[in-house]
Amino acid sequence: MNNFILSSYSEFAEKAKLFASNFNPCVILDSCSISPILGKGKYKLIIGFGGNQIIEPKQNKLDALYASWLKDKKWIFGVLGYELKNEIEKLTSHNNKIFDWPELCFFVPKTIITVNWENELTIYSEFPSDIYAKIINTQKYENLGALIRNKNGVSFDFNSINHSSTIRDIKTEIRNGNVYELNLCSRFLLQNTSISDCYQLFDELICISPAPFSAFVSFNNKFILSASPERYLRKVNSELLSQPIKGTRPRGKDKYKDNELRNNLSNNSKDKAENVMIVDLVRNDLARVSKPGTVKADELFGIYSYSHVHQMVSTISSQMDDEFSWKDAIKASFPMGSMTGTPKIAAMKWIEKFELSAREWYSGALGYVDPEGNFDFNVLIRSLFYDSDKKILAYYAGGAITIDSLPEEEFEEMMVKAKAIESLLQLHKKD
Repeated sequence: MNNFILSSYSEFAEKAKLFASNFNPCVILDSCSISPILGKGKYKLIIGFGGNQIIEPKQNKLDALYASWLKDKKWIFGVLGYELKNEIEKLTSHNNKIFDWPELCFFVPKTIITVNWENELTIYSEFPSDIYAKIINTQKYENLGALIRNKNGVSFDFNSINHSSTIRDIKTEIRNGNVYELNLCSRFLLQNTSISDCYQLFDELICISPAPFSAFVSFNNKFILSASPERYLRKVNSELLSQPIKGTRPRGKDKYKDNELRNNLSNNSKDKAENVMIVDLVRNDLARVSKPGTVKADELFGIYSYSHVHQMVSTISSQMDDEFSWKDAIKASFPMGSMTGTPKIAAMKWIEKFELSAREWYSGALGYVDPEGNFDFNVLIRSLFYDSDKKILAYYAGGAITIDSLPEEEFEEMMVKAKAIESLLQLHKKD
């Protein structure tokens, strides 16, 4: 099926996502019809599902993924876990892993569905007309009520007391010149947890908190429900584009308070300092694989408003040098600077010391690579991670710590970022 214009995008998208969610593996990348001012993604919605070609290399993981793609240059969808840093930068991780999932997990889908911003539908499949007919005939599900059963409640790495103490320790290292900015994250964990319908829960999450880089993933027993507002990296032909977020405020209860919070973020020198440090880091990362003189900041300190938060977003782009591949662009820039700090390698070493749990897939990246070597990956934040075999559910939140950080404000920001997920869990709380 080629270049079919949808008469009703929202109705088709709802049915297509529900239909695809019945397959495993499955990746749904949903913009929620939200586009950044700069760097609009190629697709409003892209889905890959079905097939049995899973790529989970045990060593030289990124090289092995690239070699697998290079054989026949098919679509691949998947996850780059944060701990992949150990292979790229020769680092180590010793913190507790609760999931122990592969650090890199991709698959070659049997069917790909794309819808661009002009509502043009394309289905890549052996029998595209059959897939289209099945989607159109998909029936909406009935609300199943309570989806989550948990007996133990939420445990978390940091409370306000040990979080404040850790921030003071980080600021000591900043004063000593060992690091300038460090992203500190906490894991929120629910063990002995059952979810009756992961896709329905994702659908409710993006209703509560729609975001431009939202995603649903099922890889066997592994599930991601993401309402991510952040792009890690996009490649279109030779152009690379990254959009790091640094700076967050909650939405106000009324228009006056909302504007006050937005303006506070826009004019805050601390948030701008955090943001510009990461912009410089990203510029340096992209320069490693780009033509000289092409790395530029297209937008500094843009303010983007979502359902629960205002975010400060900057956009950096470059023209990739012809001698490099999409693998090289990821190697040069992963993990993303917004989730590490500066200097990057030193920050990752200190993160390992100050955080209490391994991040695993959190603050990694999720996306696709197409047959031409173009790609788009989000940052895996504002996301739920669920293992249906181990009955473990986790989410994470954090923020950048600088010399100007106030512990009570940093703790409040962390909780603001977790608010949408906590609202969803509270809605479905059932012992």
